[in-house]
Amino acid sequence: MKIRAKLLLALATVSLIPPIAAYVSLINNPQISFALRMNEFEAQQGNIAHQLQSDLHTIGSAVEESLSETYRIRIEPKQTEDAERQRRLANSALQSGVIAFAKDLNAISQSIEKQAQETIAAGRPPDPIDQRETQLLEELRKMLVSLESNADKFAKLSDTSSPAEGQFVQEVFEPEVRDKLGRGVQELASQTNQGAEEDRRNIEMVLRRAYKESLVVVLIGVAVSALLALLISRAVIGPIQKLRDAAQLLGQGKMDTRIALHSKDELGELAGSFNLMAGDLAKLMEERRRAQAELSDAHERLTNSVEELESRNREAGTLSEMADLLQSCFTLEEASNVIASSAQKLFLEFSGALLVFSASRNVLEAVTTWGPSSPAERVFTPNDCWALRRGRLHHSGSGDGAVRCSHLGDSRLPSLCTPLMAHGETLGILCLVTERNGSGEAQATISEFNVKLAVSVAEQAALSFANLKLREKLRYQSVRDPLTGLFNRRYLDESLERELPNAVRKKRSLGVVMLDVDRFKKFNDMFGHDAGDTVLRELGDYLTKFVRRGDLACRYGGEEFTLILPECSLEDTRVRAEELRTSFRQLSLIHRDIVLGKVTLSLGVAALPDHGTTAVELLAAADHALLRAKTEGRDRVLVAEVSPNRSV
Repeated sequence: MKIRAKLLLALATVSLIPPIAAYVSLINNPQISFALRMNEFEAQQGNIAHQLQSDLHTIGSAVEESLSETYRIRIEPKQTEDAERQRRLANSALQSGVIAFAKDLNAISQSIEKQAQETIAAGRPPDPIDQRETQLLEELRKMLVSLESNADKFAKLSDTSSPAEGQFVQEVFEPEVRDKLGRGVQELASQTNQGAEEDRRNIEMVLRRAYKESLVVVLIGVAVSALLALLISRAVIGPIQKLRDAAQLLGQGKMDTRIALHSKDELGELAGSFNLMAGDLAKLMEERRRAQAELSDAHERLTNSVEELESRNREAGTLSEMADLLQSCFTLEEASNVIASSAQKLFLEFSGALLVFSASRNVLEAVTTWGPSSPAERVFTPNDCWALRRGRLHHSGSGDGAVRCSHLGDSRLPSLCTPLMAHGETLGILCLVTERNGSGEAQATISEFNVKLAVSVAEQAALSFANLKLREKLRYQSVRDPLTGLFNRRYLDESLERELPNAVRKKRSLGVVMLDVDRFKKFNDMFGHDAGDTVLRELGDYLTKFVRRGDLACRYGGEEFTLILPECSLEDTRVRAEELRTSFRQLSLIHRDIVLGKVTLSLGVAALPDHGTTAVELLAAADHALLRAKTEGRDRVLVAEVSPNRSV
């Protein structure tokens, strides 16, 4: 606890003595005690007077109940027994009410006697109200004897069912209870209320006089305490407060804080010691500030190094992740999305685009872009990019003399174009453009690290695109016939393994057509094998145009071809085969300016489930039908025969 608080607490304790003394004197004031005691007596007497009124009401209710039951006995003889029981209960209640009235009358008499005794002991004259209450009690005691006698007489008349019961109640009992006793009890209650009111007025008057005396004592005590507090504060608390304020200023960093010396006492010595301590502390804080500045610079350099190292690690991890994802890509679109996602993580302050050569290699097309400042042109020629012209990376700054690629449009932002080269072939470019910061300014140039990072990303992208192209080429060669461009036998087998179970499960039909070029050997013998190849190529091109989306045209082997027609019934398959035969027969093939003439086809037709449910069964059925078509004269369509042992 502070010194000032302790002193003020002591002064407050001293100042509390006068009000406490005043309070004690107020509590022990004999006038207040006497008035409170008299008020207590009056309150007690008032409660008993109300109880006497309640007793009289009970007596009257019991008499009325008894008379009612007597009347019920007379007019309803069948209910005599129940009425007798109720009347006895009413008479018992009457006697109880009389006894209670006598008991309460005795209680109020005792209370008034005690009040009179205490009044005489206090040396006070009898109060007129108290005298009137004593007089009323004497009258009520005399009436009580008559009440008890009349109650006994009423009970006897009621028990004998005397006709005089009602007349007695009307002429004697009710006037006595209602008029004499009722008025006496009512006046007694009124006198007790007046006495209680007078006692309350006496209490208030005594309390006001005592409060005034106590207030004078309290004000004198407070004035003395305030004067003492002021004197102590000036002599002791003032210097201590100055020392505290100086210490607070020193703690806030104001090292030039000092205390003026005005005395040579203990407080003056304390102020001098404080000034010496403040000087030493100022020197120490200056040395600490210099050391802290050096440490802060070292920490900042270390933090920058750690952040740069973490950034490099994140970028290396992103590059590694990009390489792993690129190895798992199957299409150029997937690889482009992976590169765009990784580039946004690696080049946080750049927009960009990834562009590749079209199939004709005369233009470049954007496969993916990102950021608000991505290159304006999405399609442009190789001559529009300096990186493609020179065959190496091209970096353009934001200055007026910078050489910029025309595909960037009117942008003056620093940019970087990196060719995508793999296996000695240029596949496209990676283009990066800086973005403006929050204040609308852009960096003047691209850092050397970002240049190296762009080269690494371009190398990964180029290798991935080259591998995807090679993979696509190998896949094409593995499933396509090199002469006709149709699917080969291997792809046919794989497709049937996939389509047949699906068609069987869904209970759908599937048509198979086996077709062969009639007298193909004649073309080879007459015109050479080049002419035969021409016939096969023309037939392959025609089949590609003839089949619907979802149909499959394959070169089965030699001059034999196969058509797979999903969800096509046997009759629809036959009709389609007939359309193919007649339409192809109308073509005139030319090889090296030599007209080869009309080429006809023989076709065999089978369908699921008419001729089988497996690839072997369907192809065998269609092939047998093809052999019969060639045997019966060629240039026709025959449907495979259904085995008599087969249930369709």
